[in-house]
Amino acid sequence: SSLTTTWRSIVSDEKSKNQIANEAYETLKRYKHITTLQGREYVTHKGLVWLAHIKGLQSVDVEMVHSDFEKFLFIFKATVVGERGTYVGHGDASTKSVSKGILPHLIRMAETRAVSRALRLYLGVGITSKDEIT
Repeated sequence: SSLTTTWRSIVSDEKSKNQIANEAYETLKRYKHITTLQGREYVTHKGLVWLAHIKGLQSVDVEMVHSDFEKFLFIFKATVVGERGTYVGHGDASTKSVSKGILPHLIRMAETRAVSRALRLYLGVGITSKDEIT
């Protein structure tokens, strides 16, 4: 029936997504782009960019969507386009969400976080980027 065909298609799509995610994780791990901090694994921004290029990344567009210089809060939107489609991620940075060493670089950190999120979606990588917690 049509419902059975649709269900098989959904299950097949989920298996494909899991295979893509597992392949991305294994590749990042093999090339040392997965790091461990306090017992948890994180992917590096460098690794995400590297793998995305291998997997057909065509462009990355970044836009500041909010800036508050009084509260030191910055939010970016990143859109990545490639053979796998178009994915959007948002990233923020404020004095409350970064370490002291990153404070002078809030705008760049927000941008990097947005790009990392969009690339994680593009690649199917479920683990957090190290930059998202720094």
